[in-house]
Parts: sequence; structure tokens; C-alpha cells
Amino acid sequence: MSQQKGYARLSNDLWRSPTAMKMLAVNPAALAYYIAAISYASDNLTDGRLDETVVRYVLRVPDDVIDYLVDEGKWEPAADGGWMIHNYAKWQNSRADIEAARAKDRERKTRRPATTPTKKDSERNPHGIQPDADVNPTTPFNQNQNQNQNQNTSSHEEVGEARASAPATAAAETRSESELIDVWEPDASCIAYADELERAGHPRVDLGALATRFRRKLHARGLAAYKLRATPKALSAEFCTWIDTEVTILTQQPKPAAQPTRHMAESSAHRHTWDCDHVQARMSPHEADYDHERHGWGASDWMTACAAEADRLNQAEGLTDPTDEPEHAALAEGGAA
Repeated sequence: MSQQKGYARLSNDLWRSPTAMKMLAVNPAALAYYIAAISYASDNLTDGRLDETVVRYVLRVPDDVIDYLVDEGKWEPAADGGWMIHNYAKWQNSRADIEAARAKDRERKTRRPATTPTKKDSERNPHGIQPDADVNPTTPFNQNQNQNQNQNTSSHEEVGEARASAPATAAAETRSESELIDVWEPDASCIAYADELERAGHPRVDLGALATRFRRKLHARGLAAYKLRATPKALSAEFCTWIDTEVTILTQQPKPAAQPTRHMAESSAHRHTWDCDHVQARMSPHEADYDHERHGWGASDWMTACAAEADRLNQAEGLTDPTDEPEHAALAEGGAA
């Protein structure tokens, strides 16, 4: 093991290179052992050579990881046993270069006169090993480089692969606006807000039905119409304003007058309203044809059209009564917040 502190070269982009990303996804242990092997070879000046004894009993690399690294071409079987780290000599300094640099450094120290009463370098470092403070920042060998210098040197073989993968943009990973709307559901903040309003005495909102209408409206008009960012949090924040509006509508609706007892078959009949699922399903194909902006506190053109459709359905199904108020009239009186 080397007595001098040095550094092996690895690309800053190693973590997002295709090879490293594959290892992280398929065999994370292989990446750890691969880097450990580079460090071992650099520390012991093996020029990328890994003896089988070292691999199995020093680095303790499992057989399945060895097979994986060989299959991926990261370790190449040597003719006399052991393995060679692929392209090690291309990116790391060789043993011969490092030893030549050390010899040159020792020669320089022997020629330099002592200028202080402290010990000479040759006495402090009998083997010509420099401390960190004596490192020459212009020396091109990684055994005499500090960490900042490493960032400006050539990287290991992964740098080329990493740059090849760089054109992948965030846009490719971003879901489309339509997909975002489809998968959105009221989150915990929306549910908590509806619960808070109910505890305060306001009517309970059917979040499932309201969320269906919310998604339908976003599909019809687009997020830009509501000045919303394409994020789930932005949609949830806007949905909370819909909860407010729905609570106001439910609060302002007049309570139905007591009706005489009717036949059981009649009591189970569904009376259509402007926002019931039946009406919304029939009107959905025409939603974009109507203005959704409210007229002051009154109903929007869309709500009025839905109310008229509800009246037609009630009449067609015989659900009207002389004492019943038409849906569009009730909507106009109750207002729409």
C-alpha cells in the first residue's frame, strides 16, 4: 500500500453516465466494488491489475459481482489469472510515471539548501514523499494532486458516456398537461380543508364529484386559463377555491319544503340538477361552447345551460310537480359563487 496520499480520477458526471445508471438500477454493489478496485489500483500502483487473491480476500468481491463486471466489460480477465480494469491506463497515471516523478522530486530536495533551522526535507521525508504543503500544483500526476485540482483533470472512461447522455432534458421526463390532470386527485390539504369547513358548520362537500367536474373543466379550458402551473400542488390549491365555491352554493340553496308522503317508487326517483352527473355527462361535449365566467353573483352561461338541460330531463321522466320550482329558476335565485 502506498505511503503517499494521492487521488484516483473519476468523472464528476460518473453518477449519471449510462453505465453507472445501469449499475445503480440493476446491481448497485457492482458500482461500489468497481470504484473500490480503481482506488486500490491507484493506491498500490498496479496499473489497473487486480490479482485474484486481492479481489476475493482483500476487496471481498462476490462471485456474482465479478461475473457482472466482466460481462459489462469493466473488468477484463488477464491471461495469467486475475483481471485488468478496462481503460485504466488511459485515465490514470502509470506506476513508471509516478516513480519517475518521485525520483525527480527527491533529486530536487537534495539540491535545495536548508534555509531554516528546521529539519531538511530529506530528513523529514527519507523516501522522497512530499507532505501536502509541499505539493507542486503544476505536477500532472494524480499522486500529487489535491481535490480541487482533480476537478480540472481528465476524468475516467465514464466522462464520454456521461456527455453522450447529457442531451436528455427535463422535458422528456415531465408529464403532459393532460396526463397531469387525469392522474390528479384531491390531496391531504384539500381533504383537511373540507373537513375544517364542515366542523365550522358548513355543508359537507362531495369531493369525488367535485373533483370530477374540476378535471373536466381543466381539460376543457386548459391550465393557462386559470393561470396554473403544471404541478399537483398548484391544482390542489385551485381546487380548494372550488371547495369554497361549492360550500357557498350549498349554503345559499333554499331548503326544500316538506312534501306530502308519496309512493315509495316516487321517493326513490332522482331529480336532476344542473351539476348532477347525468346532466354533466350529457353537456360535457358542449362545455367549451359556453362561457364559464359568472355574471357577478349570478350563474354563468354554462351553469344556466346545464340547469335548462336538467329541467328537460325532469320533464321527460315525469319528475316535475306543479309545486316544484324549475332548476334554472332555483339556480338564479340561489346564486352561484
